[in-house]
Amino acid sequence: MKTLFFIFAFFILSTFLFSTIINIPADQPTIQEGINVAVDGDTVLVQPDTYIENINYNGKNIIVASLFLTTQDTIYISQTIIDGNENGSVVTFESGEDSTAVLCGFTITNGLGGGSYPDYYGGGIHCSNSNPSLQNVIITGNSSSEVGGGIYCESSSPSLENIMISDNSANYDGGGIYCWLYSSPSLDNLIITGNSAYDGGGICCSIYSSPSLVNVTITDNSASHHGGGICCISSSPSLVNVTITGNSADMGGGIYCELYSSPSLENVTITDNSATYDGGGIFCSYVNSNPTLMNVTISGNSAGNRGGGISCFLSSPSLVNVTITGNSSTYGGGIFCYVNSNPTLMNVTITGNSSIYDGGGIFCYVNSNPTLMNCILWNDLPEEIYFGEDEDPNSITIAYSDIQGGEAGIVTNNNGTVYWLEGNINENPLFINTGEHPYSLLENSPCIDAGIPDTTGLNLPPYDIIGNLRIWDGDGNGTAIIDMGAYEYGAPPYVDLDDNVIVQTPEVFLHQNYPNPFNPETTISFSVTQTSSFVTLKIYNIKGQLVKTLVNNKMESDVHSVIWNGSDTNGNRVSSGIYFYKLKAGDFENTRKMILMK
Repeated sequence: MKTLFFIFAFFILSTFLFSTIINIPADQPTIQEGINVAVDGDTVLVQPDTYIENINYNGKNIIVASLFLTTQDTIYISQTIIDGNENGSVVTFESGEDSTAVLCGFTITNGLGGGSYPDYYGGGIHCSNSNPSLQNVIITGNSSSEVGGGIYCESSSPSLENIMISDNSANYDGGGIYCWLYSSPSLDNLIITGNSAYDGGGICCSIYSSPSLVNVTITDNSASHHGGGICCISSSPSLVNVTITGNSADMGGGIYCELYSSPSLENVTITDNSATYDGGGIFCSYVNSNPTLMNVTISGNSAGNRGGGISCFLSSPSLVNVTITGNSSTYGGGIFCYVNSNPTLMNVTITGNSSIYDGGGIFCYVNSNPTLMNCILWNDLPEEIYFGEDEDPNSITIAYSDIQGGEAGIVTNNNGTVYWLEGNINENPLFINTGEHPYSLLENSPCIDAGIPDTTGLNLPPYDIIGNLRIWDGDGNGTAIIDMGAYEYGAPPYVDLDDNVIVQTPEVFLHQNYPNPFNPETTISFSVTQTSSFVTLKIYNIKGQLVKTLVNNKMESDVHSVIWNGSDTNGNRVSSGIYFYKLKAGDFENTRKMILMK
């Protein structure tokens, strides 16, 4: 993020140095008059003040900026205000402006999208058939009589970076941002908070508009109808490293999807959202809205009717490495599946959810047929899995999963079929229950190395929910098998093959091997700080398979070294490649990477 920011700053400053600079108010009394005399490539540099005006770039690819541009001092963002005086959109791009049309370092406020089409779209920023760049801007206190209280995009894909969008409102859609008709803006490092609308309190995406969200927080927004945080209508945004929390709506407190909307979520946290009716965290509505969730946390959400965590209606989402915990509703505390909804769950942990009536973990209703593999359902109330007792029958397929109560504990009401495949267990998963990741597994958990033995063709990510290697020999028997649930016990952080750095657990004193890369042998040094600690030092290959145990005994407090000559337990030389060496001493452990080159 910082690198991208400085690249952008260098680009802007380079452009600034070789352009005509129009100072406001020294050269021109208003920002708009500065724009009027500017030509492409010029910079309109604005002194701190409040400017009561509504500006239009008029197709000019110019920079309009506060002194933040030249100083990088964020104080100028709040001190340089463009106030729309409720006289239309504050800033308008509508004549094909491209990414070199830049708005930088302002507070945009008091805009009112009103009047006749298209003027009533976009209280703060109006983008139509244009792709400008907005950097380091606060957009607050704007409104629209129709859509896009903060920002309106029509057939536009602007770039937004380091933006705060707060306390804006729209009578209909998109309190914070409204994207319509093939608009796919890029949003990087945004906070979207306190906005409100009928649909999409934070963001509304409609008609093939699929914005990209990276490092975005969407919090405390509200919608009186659909999508407190995000509303997707025939649109499929991409979310990476996004937090969606404290939002509310009638349906889809966090995210609402309908009409072939299939957003992708990776490293996303959806917490403490609420829905009056369905889908406290996520509501996948008709028809075929099938989001893909990978490494997602869904916790503490609530729904007044169905699906505290997720509600599916004629939709079949895909969930991989997901935790669904502490959600609540009237029916289906964790997941509610309704009318031909067939979600697939792979390495999902569902625990601690509750419903007032039925289906604390999963509720299936009207020909709904979820599939579970490598999952854990435990301590959901009043039962883990429940089939609705009337309408069309349901089914559920379960393999290599830990289900409290086992097959007998699934309440089918004689209205469906349980396909209870091999590898399932009914044993306490032994969660850690403390710390940042309370649903990771204890050392003696029955879920370790208990997942499907052959993951070929399953399209699993190479890492678990916290970025550790997904398949690892957690029980130390020499065979790496995937664990049940969202966490992989004992695994080191996943690294790309091109990455020569691995994050290590603090407080474990394991030094980098030397030399590295090496051939034919390398020295591994480690420090033991506890007197007479039992120490193990093991070598693993990239698949997580045990190659050789170098140390397995008590050792006195000291600095120790051991040489590995690149051979396995049988004395055979191993092939070139990446290997991991893992130290365990008492309660601590640490893993590093080394490379054998021949």
